Amino acid sequence: MPRVNVDRDVQGSVGLVTLSGELDLASVEELRAALGDMAGRARAVVVDVSRVSFIDSTALAALLASNDELSSGGVAMIVACPPASAVRRLLTMTSLDDRLSLTADRPGALARAQTVH
Repeated sequence: MPRVNVDRDVQGSVGLVTLSGELDLASVEELRAALGDMAGRARAVVVDVSRVSFIDSTALAALLASNDELSSGGVAMIVACPPASAVRRLLTMTSLDDRLSLTADRPGALARAQTVH
């Protein structure tokens, strides 16, 4: 049974990558592939990590690298990450919350993505 589930969807010009489970060294390639796949398909990508139960440094690095790669191609990445979640606490503790565009939930992230031109 996979430790992470990665769902991909494109709604108009917004890509949606929904993650659940554990993001770590064993699953980081799935994360990179899903985000890389969105580069040519969307002007904004929402990454929903609200159902991620664990994230390690390799997955954090992959999120940051993907954010940089997407940004350099003119694609905005918005992360839906609840304020009380383990992922948000880790992003805050490592000061990475300043490097990523975060919203509290998927609807907020999708709304922000719609404003990207």
